[in-house]
Amino acid sequence: MVQAAVGLTGAGVLALAAGGLPAAAFLAGATVIAAGFAMFGWRTAGRSPVAPAGRMFARLLVGTALKWLVIGAGLVLAMHGAGLPAGFVLGGALSAFLVSMIGLPWLLR
Repeated sequence: MVQAAVGLTGAGVLALAAGGLPAAAFLAGATVIAAGFAMFGWRTAGRSPVAPAGRMFARLLVGTALKWLVIGAGLVLAMHGAGLPAGFVLGGALSAFLVSMIGLPWLLR
């Protein structure tokens, strides 16, 4: 949720400062990261919390693999498929990733 807010805020600032294409690229990068983390959450926390340790570990591994596949494919499609500027796509992805790391509960203690 916060990742999408950062993407929209950054895209709004870039739309005023640099134009529409960099803003769209920034928003695409942030959206790709948010989609990857949503895939991870769906795969790991969207299931029954009571399961054997082996099954929970498998969910964690599959969720992580799917997250990075979504992020990798999304970034490639945004940069090469849609032809968006790579620097702005990566800037949006980096900002969304950093805000997710800052918002981790164990860092807020």
